[in-house]
Amino acid sequence: MYRVINEYLGKVNLQADAGIYSRITDTVKDISGVNTCTVTVNFKRYVVDIRLKKYTVDSATDVFREFERLVSYPYSSVYVRYNEGGCIRYRYATCKENKEGFYCDIVIS
Repeated sequence: MYRVINEYLGKVNLQADAGIYSRITDTVKDISGVNTCTVTVNFKRYVVDIRLKKYTVDSATDVFREFERLVSYPYSSVYVRYNEGGCIRYRYATCKENKEGFYCDIVIS
């Protein structure tokens, strides 16, 4: 699955700006069940660390699906999920028709 994400990212012009940052942070703070969220940017890639009030695999999945629904561009998106003990990690990317988009490494615990 790494190969699929990497090929997708090779075709997308990754963007990192204040508008996308605000979109991500505003979206996460409006999702119920989220206790805290930290968003950092590293080489045009967002790292989103979400801490839930009460972690379960189901609640983490629900938070990600709501996040994806609210921030996804309509043209294309792809993600890979990894279960890592006490957290779930998603590699998520989405883009517009003009191939401009963004990438997030999302950790939910």
